[in-house]
Amino acid sequence: MSFRSRDPIHNFVTLPAELGPVVDSGPLQRLRGIRQLALASLVYPGALHTRFDHTLGVAHVAGQMAGRLEIRGDELRLLLLAGLLHDTGHGPFSHVSEASLERFGDKTKLKPDQAQHKIHEAVTAEIIRTDPDLSRLLPEPAREDVIRLLGDWSGRPVLQQIVSGPLDADKQDYLLRDSYFCGVQYGRYDLPQLHRSLVLPEAEATDLMIDEDGVHAVEQFVFAKYYMSANVYGHRVRQVTDQMITRAIRLGVEVDRLEQMDRLYRFDGSPEFVRNYLGWDDGRFLETFCPWERQPPGAKSGALLRRLRERRLLKLVFRARIDAPFDGRHKEVLKNLGRPAHDSVRGEIEQSVGEFLGAELGCAVDADFVVAHGYGIKSVRESARNDAKGILVNVRPNPQYLTDSASTLLTSINAANADSYVEVYAPVEWPGGADKDALREKWGGPIREQIQAACRKGKP
Repeated sequence: MSFRSRDPIHNFVTLPAELGPVVDSGPLQRLRGIRQLALASLVYPGALHTRFDHTLGVAHVAGQMAGRLEIRGDELRLLLLAGLLHDTGHGPFSHVSEASLERFGDKTKLKPDQAQHKIHEAVTAEIIRTDPDLSRLLPEPAREDVIRLLGDWSGRPVLQQIVSGPLDADKQDYLLRDSYFCGVQYGRYDLPQLHRSLVLPEAEATDLMIDEDGVHAVEQFVFAKYYMSANVYGHRVRQVTDQMITRAIRLGVEVDRLEQMDRLYRFDGSPEFVRNYLGWDDGRFLETFCPWERQPPGAKSGALLRRLRERRLLKLVFRARIDAPFDGRHKEVLKNLGRPAHDSVRGEIEQSVGEFLGAELGCAVDADFVVAHGYGIKSVRESARNDAKGILVNVRPNPQYLTDSASTLLTSINAANADSYVEVYAPVEWPGGADKDALREKWGGPIREQIQAACRKGKP
């Protein structure tokens, strides 16, 4: 017997029957209420899929990879559990919560083995370690093995590379799944051929590799990741909605002083934090902090969340590549404007842009609702790596990295050709009959000068 579930991507997701109760556990069922792509449905209406769908897909793909590489027994079970549990630490709106956890969480409360990890990763570990459902279903050694595999793993490298690597099951599933539900073709690639290309030499310490004949299949996978990053994950509306949620949380904690919101994101390493965190998903967040039937509890955060619920989004009033017009000393600041270390620069930009737009449009523009945002899209060659590790090709006698010489296509691309942008969003309405592109062009020079001035005023 096995656990089987219909799936639009893999037809059937199949897992050992003994893992069925884990699928039914509280931490995994909560993921049904957390959308994979936050509010991307405001631009891609079909993007309503959830972290739960994705979790099943990751475990299924991890099992397929293990089958190809003849990984069996306890190692296979460990891989499947890691696939099922890897996303349990996601908060409302998936990745959007991560910035708020990093901002408000107490990093001094991270355990010694978590010190080098992000807070949401530590939350995942604590859920696996302490949740009553998971503690009842899985013995402590099994849970600790999953935590190590998702974090600081010292066992066979291939096991962690299946879970978290440049060719991991996570990416393999989300590219196909996100592409399907967004109604685009950018994330499609040949999954069966990619799996046929996987090889694992006999040495225990050897990394996962691909066969020389699989280079073209992996190139397709790499380009799928790049195109999804450029066209879906980096879509203008997706950027705006993510930043509106992030700003609403910050205003709710720092300005409106909402106790429930503060408790949700102020990680302190305690069991009480984990228990509370597991009670939240997208729906509860919106109904608590922006209910339809009554006034929101926080004036500032509620107003911004109301705009999201009614799709009255902030408007893009400025966009520029970071590389060209800005002083080299300030490029890293602009790329990372969301980090607390750059709050003074970001605040200066938002205040001055709000005053400028107010004068231009003849109305007050609340600087708290002006959002300056910097982000980057990796080059195709960088997309072939996971952190510092690349994809190895089993070229004899010495394996080669895909981006070094094994792929003629990827080696022909300049790794430095990455896109970095700074954008500003504001709560404005375009004047009737006005050409918004013409207005952006008119405002471009003054806003660019204000950004440069804020960078000079702040620490480079």
